[in-house]
Amino acid sequence: MAVYGETITLPGLAAGGDLSAVQYKVVKLASTAGQVIVVNATTDVALGILQNDPDAAGQPALVAALGVAKAIVGVADLVVGEHLGFNSTGQLVDHATDNRRKIGIALEPSTAVGDIVRVLLQGLSRY
Repeated sequence: MAVYGETITLPGLAAGGDLSAVQYKVVKLASTAGQVIVVNATTDVALGILQNDPDAAGQPALVAALGVAKAIVGVADLVVGEHLGFNSTGQLVDHATDNRRKIGIALEPSTAVGDIVRVLLQGLSRY
């Protein structure tokens, strides 16, 4: 699947460990400055979505923060235009739960958990 459009990525970030299994998931800052790890709670302060798959700590981490990016979904029935939050494993889900932070809008539907879809990242908010 091709991704078309501008994406703003955050410069200078590195993996906080082996992130090869979390490509296209939501990430947050690790306890080590400049490193990222996958989120582990719906209330985490996320940076964006990991676009590459670094397999060791310290390798460059390409994190999309705004614009069009690929993301993995945790629901089978995502619809185009739906507002998105994330679950505790970093997958995107609908933004129906109050404690989930909003991260963007679905540009493609999903038919199965684990689908990779295009999303419009709009920054994070509580709304």
